[in-house]
Amino acid sequence: MVNYGQIVVGAGGAGKTSYCTAVQHLLELQERERVVVVNLDPANENYEYECALDVRDLVCAREVQDNFQLGPNGSLVFCMEYLVKNMDWLEEGLRALQKDDRGDMYVVFDCPGQIELFATHGGFRKVLTHLEKTLDFRFVCVHCVDVHLCTDAGNYLAAILLSLNLMLNLELPHVNVLTKCDMIAQFGDMAMPLDYYLEAQNLSHFVLGLDVAGGGGPGGEGRRRTKVHPKFTRLTEGLCDLVEDYALVNFVPVAIEDAKSMQHLLRTLDRCLGYVQKQDKASQKGGEDLQSFIASLDAALHDTGDGTNQNWQEHFINFKALTTEKKREEPKNPIN
Repeated sequence: MVNYGQIVVGAGGAGKTSYCTAVQHLLELQERERVVVVNLDPANENYEYECALDVRDLVCAREVQDNFQLGPNGSLVFCMEYLVKNMDWLEEGLRALQKDDRGDMYVVFDCPGQIELFATHGGFRKVLTHLEKTLDFRFVCVHCVDVHLCTDAGNYLAAILLSLNLMLNLELPHVNVLTKCDMIAQFGDMAMPLDYYLEAQNLSHFVLGLDVAGGGGPGGEGRRRTKVHPKFTRLTEGLCDLVEDYALVNFVPVAIEDAKSMQHLLRTLDRCLGYVQKQDKASQKGGEDLQSFIASLDAALHDTGDGTNQNWQEHFINFKALTTEKKREEPKNPIN
């Protein structure tokens, strides 16, 4: 029996918890075998998803701060190291969620917002390795990046370098996700089209450009000039060339309320995991099991989803306008 897991990481405020809530609902609508969400953030006290296992039952960041007089970052490092020493707790909790009659288990892990725990600290990698060996997990890393970072060349390059760091440290299939893409219209005229940020190529043209539009409202108001200091020009050129030469980083755009973008992302994640949804047991007979599996696997590998040749920027702008109009048309409840 193979178990599948999404490791959802990203900086604080990138939309990890909201993504976990949305993906849980979508996976349940698709009738996945056994969909559960596990909270691995000891400081996460507010989440809307149905949490099957909460690390705060083992160690809580707030209690660590009070008892050991640690700051927010130090307490999260303490909690992660405590989890590493008590990996049996996580293993036993996941085993308790497994049921042979429910088939494979699909787990979404909501992780802390302190990105250093995954980029430089080795503890979390030990936890994942333990679960791969003991529970036969297949993992994919979902790195959430706020699309607002694209409005600044330096922040965008930093997000790309962080993605490379996560790939090296976690050693997992990796998908970078630009979240909150329905907010693009609020940024005004961006320096580049959205497709440019998704591909993460020709970075020198953007990062080292003399005129870079940052922020600003509709119509381009509030433009500011961003120029790399000559002292750092060669370093920045080298970093851009490194990213472009290896071509390991690209992004998938997502708005959690937009079913089209979420479905496109899930298809990408399924290919990374090697996940194929099983057919109804009642309809499987003899050799039909193997034939249906091969057919579904072939469809999954060759299906590029609805995102191929999609103008995502136009899509999200239209989506935001449509949802805003619907909210205006919704009748308001009368006040009693």
